[in-house]
Amino acid sequence: MRRYFAALVEQALWSLLNLGVNLALARFAAPEAYGGFVFWANTGFVLSSLQNALTVCHLQTLAPGDGGSPHRRETERLMHLVNTLFLLVVGAGALAASLVLPHGGGLHAPAAALFLPAFLLQQYVRALAFSRGRAAAAAVQTGLVLLIAAPALLLLARGASAISADAILQVMGAAYGIVGVVAAARAMAGQLGGPRPRLGDYLPFARQSGWIFLGVSSTELLTRFYAFVVAASDGPAALAMLAATQLLLRPVPLLASSWSMAARNDLAVQRDAARWDRFLRMLGLALLAGAAAALVWTLAVRLGWSALSQHVFAGKYADAGWMVLIWGVSSALSFGQVVLSSGLQALRAFKRLALANSVASLAAAAAILLMIRSFGPAGAVAGTALGQGLELAVMGVLLQRSLPRPSRV
Repeated sequence: MRRYFAALVEQALWSLLNLGVNLALARFAAPEAYGGFVFWANTGFVLSSLQNALTVCHLQTLAPGDGGSPHRRETERLMHLVNTLFLLVVGAGALAASLVLPHGGGLHAPAAALFLPAFLLQQYVRALAFSRGRAAAAAVQTGLVLLIAAPALLLLARGASAISADAILQVMGAAYGIVGVVAAARAMAGQLGGPRPRLGDYLPFARQSGWIFLGVSSTELLTRFYAFVVAASDGPAALAMLAATQLLLRPVPLLASSWSMAARNDLAVQRDAARWDRFLRMLGLALLAGAAAALVWTLAVRLGWSALSQHVFAGKYADAGWMVLIWGVSSALSFGQVVLSSGLQALRAFKRLALANSVASLAAAAAILLMIRSFGPAGAVAGTALGQGLELAVMGVLLQRSLPRPSRV
């Protein structure tokens, strides 16, 4: 219970960090600048899922323990090496991409070359702490990012007549980077001795990572494709409107992420003990709780949107409150996806999960491209929800088929 409470605290801090940053930017930044930040932040989350496929998922399937534990030490050292190379590639790619994008708009932000690697480093050490069973350490890291970023953004808002996306990324990149570097140094203490890990040792993990990569890339295509389509078709200001109407619903998927971070170890324990009734009970209760939380939260935000848009967004986006209901459906489906995906990953059903994600993501991409033509940016969100619903249904079937036969009775 202590781990679950610590995970809940960490996720509350993570939610406060993301929510606070986005609320401040939605209120004080021009829609184009805010939309530019949303574009690069979504890119960061997409890359975080790729990072998960390459390294984090292999750490999360290990039994908890410190960095010197015999069952963790060498695997961790290898994943540190792979992740370092990944961050170098991301930094170079972000710099090249930012220079290619049109100047003068919210998307042109060379500081993305700092923000993306720093964000990914902090996400890696955060996941590493959870995989070791150290949820409290992850909470401390997230709290430090919040303590650094909040006053820095406040000073930026007061000191600049117009906040640019590039300046926002600089501040957030510095906050993530400082915490990430310090946490990485502490996490790797005592692991530097002995033979250096070799990339050739990663080949056995790469086979699993291939299916995991297909799964997570498909998931990100499903959940974030709308952002890139809207940014390309309608510009960063339209993307800012979508982000603002989704913003106050963020606690729902973040609650799902919190549950997943803490529950994966317990799901692995139930799997190893073949206690399938408890395994399914954990997933079922999480699904019910997530659906209830999404319903209550969505209705509360929609009913209060008029006042919220006035006081939170300084009157911006007041006429877009109806979008909250569509986002609420998407949030509830996203919660269910996280729960069933955690169960399938605990069963190591990576191939089946990847195929389910692929089918759903292709359906969602097609729906987004079709519906955005008729309904504008709102059609992109509706298309995303259609794909999420399809994937949830497919994952439920796959979960039943992945369980040992006696448990299906």
